[in-house]
Amino acid sequence: MGETASQIEVQIEETRQALGSNFKELEHKVKSAADWRLQFRKNPMAMVGVAFGGGIFLAAILSRPRRHSRIRKGPASEADFERPFHSPWDSIKGALIGVAASRFTNFIADVVPGFHEQIERRQSDKA
Repeated sequence: MGETASQIEVQIEETRQALGSNFKELEHKVKSAADWRLQFRKNPMAMVGVAFGGGIFLAAILSRPRRHSRIRKGPASEADFERPFHSPWDSIKGALIGVAASRFTNFIADVVPGFHEQIERRQSDKA
């Protein structure tokens, strides 16, 4: 019985050391993934693209025209008959947001094991 208990203690200690090593490796991956300077050195064009897309996204959010709630009386102007079509900038913004979301998803999938499978599962559930 003493040998069995000591074997169990050895197994527990080995498992604890393996888990500690895995935790340190995961911590290192998360720290390097969160270090924007390192990411910029590795992928400068991707970071410039993300910054450009973020700037366009913020500009779009902050520059949206506000609608007036009061009813205008009198003759109609040209502004009253504007077409509700999207401008080319709307298409560009949408494309950049899509690319940024895809890059961000791939980046997180590299850091967090099983993330990509969960995203695919969620997308297939929506469809």
